Amino acid sequence: MIHRHHPFACAPRLPGLGALLLIVGLPLSTLADDARLSGFWLEQPALPEAPAYSYYLLERDRLPQQRQGIRLQEELATLIDWNTLDGRTAMANGLKQWQHAVALHRERTGRTPARADLAALLASPRHDPTLTSLAEIGHCAVPDWVELWHFGGVIRQRWSPNLTLQALIRQRPRADWAAAEYAWLITPQGAPRRIGIAAWNAGDAPLVAGSRIVLTLPGAVQEADWVNRTLPNFLATRLPGDTCSALTPAKGPEPSASVEESSAEPAAPEEMGT
Repeated sequence: MIHRHHPFACAPRLPGLGALLLIVGLPLSTLADDARLSGFWLEQPALPEAPAYSYYLLERDRLPQQRQGIRLQEELATLIDWNTLDGRTAMANGLKQWQHAVALHRERTGRTPARADLAALLASPRHDPTLTSLAEIGHCAVPDWVELWHFGGVIRQRWSPNLTLQALIRQRPRADWAAAEYAWLITPQGAPRRIGIAAWNAGDAPLVAGSRIVLTLPGAVQEADWVNRTLPNFLATRLPGDTCSALTPAKGPEPSASVEESSAEPAAPEEMGT
């Protein structure tokens, strides 16, 4: 009987990628440099209970986020002065709360606005960052609130499974939202999405726990337009919860500080309502 053998059947077996790197003359450090976030999650004893609330921060995003927060505070200060001089005391007081909330957010670590859960990283390897590019990895417990930035200030309301955008807004006094034509919806995972809320363009959307909603400021002043375009993206860089644990490949979990109260151009926002 003639036995057919695969031409590589008798080749010596290599122990792994490390040996292959040695054969081709590459240093073993190359393997470590190419380690990805997905691999880090796979090495953990257990995945986070709520993968959708995982996050990471690219080192290159840290400083731009801080600068963006500083400018937001400055632009809001200008709007506060403008509304005060124009006799709109209620709006000025509400914007002071916006300014304070931005300051509180700046005190915490931010995140890169992208999905960090293992399923998403494996499904899209191009968006799986290298560990050497990251300033922080972590995950948050699912919060029990949604956050609304309205003209009277910033509030958090207890989340419920059937809560919608329109229902949330209309729980506030009419003066807190009636002048807005749109609201930005920032979910724990998705990019900011603009939704019509006026009578002529009314849309709606279900809200998940940890969502943030920002009403667009009325008026044609340049500062209001800039805040309307920038604040939603800044909030998309904030952590998706209060009780969060930062992880590193070398260290164990480190609980981060929590905040009770609490934003560059939105890329290709989705719109609802016409």
